Amino acid sequence: MTNPEVQKLLVMRKAFETVKKRQKANISKIPDLQERLHRLRVVREKYVGNPDIIEIAVENLKNNGFRVKFADNTEKAVKLLLKEINEEKVVVKSKSNVTKEINLEKELESKGINVIETDIGDRLIQILGEEPSHPTGPAAHLSVDYVVKVLNERFGINLERSPHAVIEYLKQDIKKYIDKANIGITGANAITAEGSVLILHNEGNVYEVMNRPRKWIILAGIDKFYPSIDEAVNAAKIQTFFATGAVSPSFIEIVSGVSKTADIEKKLYDGVHNPKEVVLILLDNNRSYLMNNGFREMFYCIGCGNCVVHCPSYSAFGGKFKGGRFALYSALYNGESDLELCLSCGRCKKNCPLGLDIPKMISKVRRGSELYNLLVSHAKWLTRAVYLETLAVYLTLRGELS
Repeated sequence: MTNPEVQKLLVMRKAFETVKKRQKANISKIPDLQERLHRLRVVREKYVGNPDIIEIAVENLKNNGFRVKFADNTEKAVKLLLKEINEEKVVVKSKSNVTKEINLEKELESKGINVIETDIGDRLIQILGEEPSHPTGPAAHLSVDYVVKVLNERFGINLERSPHAVIEYLKQDIKKYIDKANIGITGANAITAEGSVLILHNEGNVYEVMNRPRKWIILAGIDKFYPSIDEAVNAAKIQTFFATGAVSPSFIEIVSGVSKTADIEKKLYDGVHNPKEVVLILLDNNRSYLMNNGFREMFYCIGCGNCVVHCPSYSAFGGKFKGGRFALYSALYNGESDLELCLSCGRCKKNCPLGLDIPKMISKVRRGSELYNLLVSHAKWLTRAVYLETLAVYLTLRGELS
């Protein structure tokens, strides 16, 4: 029997090939892609960590009805969230790498607060106790067979072997908690100088989360600022294409404050519908320090995960080496990624929409000489890659890897 973790790795590799094929099929539909990439790089270079744009944006956010809080670190962010949640026992959230960064689910559940993911992939990961395999496709390593088998065994149900059956089951599970929750938590893909927050999603779950009756809480890093909605939308299109191969997401939410009306004498009145209250928590958590000490370029990242998709070491070792920018980030923040497995092949830089020089930044962090790391990483990778390729062929012939 194949090791389950190895099986998941092989499933993930096939999922990544699907993304590559979709990118290749759709790239001609964005004829101005290179121009858009150049625009985005210029904007990120100019505005990431720029205190002036943060000051302007925060003032406009407050004028638009947002309550804005700053958190220097994880501990402060969790305290702020607990204060905002108050006595609520169930909160729903959407996909957010920043909430994962501060271990939000674990921190809140230790206080008796049930945190429910509303994204299908994240909810699946949460229920099964898995680790995410991609920043925008967290369950890419889980086959339908595996998911159905575990769900049936764990919950005593009888789901048929069908992606639609799994999705419908998870959708009904999520809806129960959405109906109970008074507070929703999301991340943000971008925050603009005009005082707007932009969020991408395909499932429609973000709309449900942000429209909880009591409060919507947004948690975002201080690296998410853009000069305008136009530039934020450009980043959204690029992120979507490099994350999934699609030309645009199903939904782009652009929120510029609480709900309001001007239908009575053309005067503005807040709180007509949800969200009636919006809180934005801006997280530093060593971002300022790293930006000022040789790693500013790391925060130009838009989180598409294309570096992960093209990383040969991640495809061989999985979570032991988180892949591309995420390997570097994980090593700097919690030491969970073995940077000695980096091949210094440059594929992450080549396939990054912004051309981030991740190999150069990794070389600053990892121990040992470059020659030693080069030899050891390639020896380990070659052994592992040959084993996985051989196993993939064997399982395909047996019909166990479709």
